[in-house]
Amino acid sequence: MENSNVNKRKELFDTILQLFFIFLVVGFCLKLLMPFFMPILWAVILSVAFYPLFNFLQRILKGRKTLAAVIITITIIAVMLLPVVYALKAATSNFLELKNQFEAGTLKVSPPGPSIKEWPVIGKPLYEFLDSASTDLQQSVIKYQDQIKEFSTKIMGSILSSGIAFLQFILSVIIAGVLLVSPGAKNLFMKFLKKIAGNKADEIMTISVSTIYQVVKGILGVAIIQTLIQAFGLFLADIPYAGILTLICLVFSILQIGPIIINIGVIVYLFSTGDSGYAIGWTIFFIISGLSDNVLKPLLLGKGALVPMLVIFLGVIGGFIMSGFIGLFVGPIVFSIGYKLFIAWLDDHHYTEGQPEIIDPETTIE
Repeated sequence: MENSNVNKRKELFDTILQLFFIFLVVGFCLKLLMPFFMPILWAVILSVAFYPLFNFLQRILKGRKTLAAVIITITIIAVMLLPVVYALKAATSNFLELKNQFEAGTLKVSPPGPSIKEWPVIGKPLYEFLDSASTDLQQSVIKYQDQIKEFSTKIMGSILSSGIAFLQFILSVIIAGVLLVSPGAKNLFMKFLKKIAGNKADEIMTISVSTIYQVVKGILGVAIIQTLIQAFGLFLADIPYAGILTLICLVFSILQIGPIIINIGVIVYLFSTGDSGYAIGWTIFFIISGLSDNVLKPLLLGKGALVPMLVIFLGVIGGFIMSGFIGLFVGPIVFSIGYKLFIAWLDDHHYTEGQPEIIDPETTIE
């Protein structure tokens, strides 16, 4: 009896020790993967979203999967690089021009309007700085050098964060290209899913793939196309801060608000320039652009409702807070998948005829 108790205690101790080392290894692995978590997650989403195109290309290329994946990867990276290179070139040119003007003493700051004083919190100090800068710029820079250094540090931090986010996008696209030609990745995920979900694994996979297609096409796809239309108008109409306004339009489109709020301000600005004919022409363009999502959504999504707007909103905001710019895209997709799985669990049956069409993963993913 005593030997039996000793053996049980020894077995319990061995089990605890084994579990401790398992959790230690798993925890260490997860910690190592944390910096790559969002890029990997975004890569999985991209690989699912681009699989139909990959499947189409490999059929045209007579089964050459690697070549098809390389074409998709290079195309996406090129599309991402072109606007970034253009923006960097423009920003560098503007910075050098300002630097040369400042060193030559020819840089002038327009006197501020009296209405700036009425702005809450920042109005008075901003007016004093601009008024001083319009009188003697170099002396103002010396006087406010501490504030300028602090502001410059924040700007550099934002630029660095944007650079890191862009590199994460590039890394995600490369990983997605690898996943497209790796059938073992899907098999490994299905084995893991069956371990934790049992017989529900296939249903969960089906709902997840279907949701990714719906959100990518119906929300992100529409948002990107609408933003490109907006960017075309903003830059061609020579609207100030067109790049920043384009980024805001993208965020508003993902949030399902649309760029109509931005367009109202743009239209007011156009009419304030004094050329009525020019303003009327661009007003028509921006009205059509602001309402274009009403045409794009039926074309890209067809029948079938998306998840509620609140789910998208929370996913976008939460994703941005957690992971910055890349979270704007990953957040709504992951949260939408979670919502659909939660609803499926509550209903405890497959989607019926009145609900969105489910895409069978076996027909879309090898």
